[in-house]
Amino acid sequence: MSYATLATPEPAPDQGPLYRDGVSLSVDASAHLIAELRKIKVRQSKLSETRRRDEALLKGVLAAGGASIGTVGGTPVVSCTTTLRVSLVQKTLKERYPQIFEECSDISEVTTFKLLG
Repeated sequence: MSYATLATPEPAPDQGPLYRDGVSLSVDASAHLIAELRKIKVRQSKLSETRRRDEALLKGVLAAGGASIGTVGGTPVVSCTTTLRVSLVQKTLKERYPQIFEECSDISEVTTFKLLG
């Protein structure tokens, strides 16, 4: 089975939801994709852990040396900078200014795909 035949169809405007809660469907023909995704998730998890560890070590090396740029053979290869991030605390906004919160709220549909089991 090709990936093209597995593409997600676009629902017709008057069709209703593409995915109906609680409705199950056999995907036996795609079991190989499920197995492949499970293997990928394990590899990604291991790679993410290795990346976090290695980045933390390199950040420590830079901090210990009082530098923001690391070089190999004189060529810059890593940098570490600190910036400030401004974020909105939605809970506080909703509690103090509910009308503004409602005016600025936007509802959008989100599809979440999960491997179960």
